[in-house]
Amino acid sequence: MEEDNKTRTQEEVFRDKTDHYIVCFLNHCPLREQCLRWLVGQYVDPTRVVYSSINPHNPHYGNEHCGMFRPNRKAIMKRGFKNMYHEMPGYMEHNIRRWLILLFGRKQYFEMRKGERLITPEQQQQILETCRTNGWQGPINYDGEQEDWLW
Repeated sequence: MEEDNKTRTQEEVFRDKTDHYIVCFLNHCPLREQCLRWLVGQYVDPTRVVYSSINPHNPHYGNEHCGMFRPNRKAIMKRGFKNMYHEMPGYMEHNIRRWLILLFGRKQYFEMRKGERLITPEQQQQILETCRTNGWQGPINYDGEQEDWLW
């Protein structure tokens, strides 16, 4: 399981992200100082030849309406929901599980359920709406939470 980001510095977290996160090198972008992609890009290893980055020639990026912009802010992420179904009737559990697998995909659903993948506030809302739509009015019990960036 990933080390809790509370014990690591921002620089350590951003350096680790450079290998598998789309970064940005558009220094003319008006959003760069608030954008995770640009901030992470400041920590790339200058000796590497190739990185996954935003195309600097694409006119849709590097402006105040950039579709790749990710705000440099943290949110409360939930971790795991192994016990969410314990108090639900079986038919509700079956329907909710099926809808969540359709919504997130099988792999992502089980990574989220086991706590291997953090659950964003948007995903928490989707889980809540799925439960409510399928008749569950009780609490959504997550296994834990932590503050992290919305990558």
